[in-house]
Amino acid sequence: MATILPAILVDTAQAFKEHLHLLPEDVDTVSVDIMDGTFVPTSSFRDANSIRDVNTSIQYELDLMVNDPLPFIESWTTLPQTIRAIVHAELDTDMRILLQQIKQLKLEVGIALLPKTRVSDVEHLLNEVDMVLIRGDEPGYSGRTFNPAMLEKIKELAQDYPHLLINVDIGVNAETIPDIVAAGATYLSVNSGIFQQADPLNALRELQHLARP
Repeated sequence: MATILPAILVDTAQAFKEHLHLLPEDVDTVSVDIMDGTFVPTSSFRDANSIRDVNTSIQYELDLMVNDPLPFIESWTTLPQTIRAIVHAELDTDMRILLQQIKQLKLEVGIALLPKTRVSDVEHLLNEVDMVLIRGDEPGYSGRTFNPAMLEKIKELAQDYPHLLINVDIGVNAETIPDIVAAGATYLSVNSGIFQQADPLNALRELQHLARP
């Protein structure tokens, strides 16, 4: 059983607000994709100050595909909706220090793993995080397909680290959800499978049904 996290990947504050307004009341958290054009080749909306006027009970999980995440995180923590920050394990920095800095901001913390990164590469960090996010493919663009080889990584995490929340992003759709959930994922981030559909609300409901068999 897993929770669908609608993933907001947009270019403007107005588009961010429009995406939020599409979601029903039972959605309590969204994933906010933040890209700066350096860690990944594309960039996205990331200006927390421009959505300060948004009145919503929906919480924000920050999925940071950036080389220097802390300034973005500090900016978004000025919004009361921000509850979690996920940073990439492959960053060229002292990850333990970065994770501690995020915790000091009173946020839950997670690490994201590129397809090439093994669980054994980050095992020294897994008792310091709340969530691990598995990329189903290389990040930076919406609509990519899920690499089934990632299922073994999900299974390994679920078996060896049962305390962790396991999130999966990229290629999560009606065809892949059953296997991803069976492998042990607890959260599923979905962008194009919701927001690029003719009826986003119906698409969300169908995915929620599949994720909670």
